[in-house]
Amino acid sequence: MSDKANSLQTILIDIKTELTNQILSGSNDGKNIDTGKLALQSKILSDTVIESNLSDKNKKMMQAFVLTLIQDNTTVRSLRYEKQDLERVMSNLNDS
Repeated sequence: MSDKANSLQTILIDIKTELTNQILSGSNDGKNIDTGKLALQSKILSDTVIESNLSDKNKKMMQAFVLTLIQDNTTVRSLRYEKQDLERVMSNLNDS
């Protein structure tokens, strides 16, 4: 696996960990959810995807994920959806 692929996997794992942490510490009304780290990670992910050797299809998939990662009115429920989406993205990348 190339350094860029390792970097991408590392970022995705970090995002998954942060999503899990925020889900566990957050409340359903969005209180106690700190999206600051997720926002930073999404920016890093976006930059990494642009520089990666991913296929155009996978780049589009990753960019779509980045756009949905941080939204206004973040709730535990929306974070759970993001985590499911991330797992789908990671599975699709592994299948490529």
